Amino acid sequence: MGFDASKCDFSRCKGECLTKCPYVSYDEKEAKNQINSLIKGDMTPILKECITCAACNEYCPLGANPWDLILWRQEQTQVLGIPIDAKPASDWLVKPKMVRTGKPGGALISLCGIYEVVPQQEFLTGMMFDKATLIGGGEYCCGFTETHLGRGSRPYEFLPTLVRNLADAAKEYGVSEIVFTHDACYNVLTTIAMQQRIEVPFRPIHILEYIRNWLLDHTDKIRPLNMKIAYQGGCTTRYAAKGGETWKDWLIEILKLVGVTCVEDKRKYTGNNRLCCCCSIFHTQHDRAMKFQQMNIQDAIDAGAEGYCFICPACVSVMRMTCKEMNLTPYYITQLVKMALHEDLGKAGTAAFGYPVK
Repeated sequence: MGFDASKCDFSRCKGECLTKCPYVSYDEKEAKNQINSLIKGDMTPILKECITCAACNEYCPLGANPWDLILWRQEQTQVLGIPIDAKPASDWLVKPKMVRTGKPGGALISLCGIYEVVPQQEFLTGMMFDKATLIGGGEYCCGFTETHLGRGSRPYEFLPTLVRNLADAAKEYGVSEIVFTHDACYNVLTTIAMQQRIEVPFRPIHILEYIRNWLLDHTDKIRPLNMKIAYQGGCTTRYAAKGGETWKDWLIEILKLVGVTCVEDKRKYTGNNRLCCCCSIFHTQHDRAMKFQQMNIQDAIDAGAEGYCFICPACVSVMRMTCKEMNLTPYYITQLVKMALHEDLGKAGTAAFGYPVK
């Protein structure tokens, strides 16, 4: 996307990028001072205080993309204090290739490089994925999670290679589409690839679109859950293309199909005001991360949620323990659907942490 200094006109805004940020407390004057200092190349508190959720790009009324400025300066200064070989980032970037071969005519599904953050292979079992071939590893890793570690250049630098690797996989398995379980991968290969003028020779499919389409073709197998659910919109959903169907449209339709009542309209922290899972500060500012996670989950509970639905494997891995501690059951989206299909959730179930969990 990139910061556009020509659009950052303080005479036409009220510093919304930071005054609306739920993670800091800036008035208009200080907000503008912070951004102005960043433009000048100065060190500012916001570089450390930012939790990399990208919401300020949506808050900016002028479309200047201030988070891209913050991210650029975070990488320049390494202010987040995360070593370049920090785990788990170093793991998923070089993770060995994995393949779970499906059946002829099945979908090709990419697990990115984070296929062990949660037991995704277990989550992608059952009727919906009976024929699917799963691939994962560093060569299929979009790298966008690096933006949460103050290293924003990696996904852009690797994008041409990522497209080639995935195109080779599509050719190998004889498909014209690839399904992506990580919202970041989908948006890198759609929104960002378009912005970078990189042609993608296959159609990227969001996991939610895949699930929605499968359910529409198999409505006779669904037994309504009759549950009230809140959901976590991951940070990378902020990069979704405007216009047409989006992750939210697919998710809402899935929830309706499986007989779930969504309580998001009763929440404070939803829509553009949704809170981050805090994965970027989970280890370096743990108490702060817990504060925002608890605010987020309590908000869902107050809205009447009986469970918390996640569409991002990173979000569910970071938040599921806090959910369990606060007596709100965490569900990865495929688990909700499997329950509606009366399928077993496997060894991991809705556990708080670890695999398998005792």
